[in-house]
Amino acid sequence: RFSTKGTLAAMLAHSVFPHLVINQVASAWSASPSLTQKRRIKGPLSLAPENQENGSTLYTSADMTDSMRHESEMEMKKVTEMFQVKNNAQSSPLLIHTQDQLASYMSSNQIQNYLFDCDGVLYRGTDSMPCASQTIQSLLKSGKRVFFVKNNAASSRMQLKQKLEQVLKCPKDLLKEDMMIGSAYVAARYLSSRLLKENNNARRVHVIGTSGLCRELQSAGFDISGGPDSIDTPCGMSRDELAAYPFPEGEIDAMVIGLDNDFNYRKLCIATVLLQRNPDAILVATNRDAYDLVGHDARHLPGNGAQVSAVETASGRTAINVGKPSSVLANWMMEEYNLKGEETMMVGDRLDTDVKFGNRGGMKSSALVLTGCTTAKEIEELILMEENNAGGERFQGMMPTVIFPHVGYMSK
Repeated sequence: RFSTKGTLAAMLAHSVFPHLVINQVASAWSASPSLTQKRRIKGPLSLAPENQENGSTLYTSADMTDSMRHESEMEMKKVTEMFQVKNNAQSSPLLIHTQDQLASYMSSNQIQNYLFDCDGVLYRGTDSMPCASQTIQSLLKSGKRVFFVKNNAASSRMQLKQKLEQVLKCPKDLLKEDMMIGSAYVAARYLSSRLLKENNNARRVHVIGTSGLCRELQSAGFDISGGPDSIDTPCGMSRDELAAYPFPEGEIDAMVIGLDNDFNYRKLCIATVLLQRNPDAILVATNRDAYDLVGHDARHLPGNGAQVSAVETASGRTAINVGKPSSVLANWMMEEYNLKGEETMMVGDRLDTDVKFGNRGGMKSSALVLTGCTTAKEIEELILMEENNAGGERFQGMMPTVIFPHVGYMSK
């Protein structure tokens, strides 16, 4: 995910671009939400609330879905107007306004494989996006291959399958476990290919992360240390405590870092010394997301990237990222599922993970929907940076090939 607005503004301030351009980009960035911001519902809902309780309005799932439909279509109008003004953009995406137009695009490009991000694309929380279920069902019934690709390592593949079944209300047995591509599962498969094929005894993995991540690694045949602490485990560690710590974890062959809401200084100390004692151990990050946004005022909730950076800084090591937009993930998926990039579309709501993953992974299409993170303002900022070569490599490969309001446009 992206750095803070202040960081980008500071980076641009040291560039060699004209003063006017720098001010334009920095001002646009400072005046707008972060590129990664999950948009909250704006304005009144289109449908009437179901009832009221204690003075608070209660909305049904149908209300929320209808609001997301309206919100995304309004945002699409802004995107269209913006590209009409900036008709000289270096890499203008195809703007889709009807289901027939999208169906023609998918057919003419011979798309056979569809990779979907989940939160912000198929659902928001526990509410389904407009016609998301119909889209998945129509694609599968027409013989297309569908996969669900998530950076979140907290859930196992079975847990993700169960959530999709519950939220999308798909027919029983329509969704299969092998369609679920969570970063915990990818980390397990990556380590299997690196460790077990070379040495069947290299099974010792230390985990910073949730029980879901631990289960995926155990299912792949690894012996796990670390993971969630017991409730009485202290969160700190003094110099004397670290000096006396017996390291019951023993030798390790790898370390996997996934988001851990209970990450603390004690875990950092143990991880640092384990990597010091095991210099050949593989260090894997399930993703490098900087932060998520919570609350009505979009507070930054530190993501897994913050934990990964802490371990990297303390240990002097560099982690291998197996989540989006990593080429490790793209290459593994293409080989594991026998996919061809020229027949594959990535559908997501984020420029920095989903769209970049599709573009870097050599896929035919990186499709952006407007039900999650990205707004017309963020796309405009990206165009401005592209036009003036601002932002560097970090912001390259983030322009989608096609944009449409929501996944319901893909249903037939």
